[in-house]
Amino acid sequence: MPASGPLAALLGRTLLWLPATFALWYLTAPWHLAPVAWAADQLLTTWLPEAIGDLRLHGSQLLLISRFGEVGGRLVANPPAGEHLGFLTNPLSYGYSLPLFAALALATPLPGRGRRLAIGLAALLAVELASMIAVQVKTLTFETGGAFVAQQGWGPLARDAVALAYQLGSLLLPMVMPLVVWLAGHGSYLAQLSPALRPQRP
Repeated sequence: MPASGPLAALLGRTLLWLPATFALWYLTAPWHLAPVAWAADQLLTTWLPEAIGDLRLHGSQLLLISRFGEVGGRLVANPPAGEHLGFLTNPLSYGYSLPLFAALALATPLPGRGRRLAIGLAALLAVELASMIAVQVKTLTFETGGAFVAQQGWGPLARDAVALAYQLGSLLLPMVMPLVVWLAGHGSYLAQLSPALRPQRP
């Protein structure tokens, strides 16, 4: 068997699963996003109650109602009622680790496939929660005209940390974590393949 044979077969099965997992993920977005959005709302309104009024799903979009608004051409904290700024973001833009992992898990012929799939998806939902929080804090930091930063008393180092967390949460983690979680739960499959993956001596 060629060295690339087992992995090529896994890749082929994964590619076959991807259209189904992405379609299901997209069509069920309001349901699988709901617990993550609820948890993010609880954490953020506890951490930053003076900056965040509400965080909730609006379809498959995430609506952040801030405690900032425009008064006299300036963004200020605690504006008059009805003048609070809202920000819409798309949580699907960093939530695609779920269908990627699901396709990998379903393509891996190991016993307990359903259990491994459920545990992996739960772990990735926790990662998605961290990404969601990072995106919302980034929105407040860089889209409120400095009002949020002044309110919190954050300096350049804190702003740089927010920018880094946003980059990690929205770009790096969604790509890397599906493979990391798959390896954590399916490493035994690679161990089974290792004899077949060793180069054959002439």
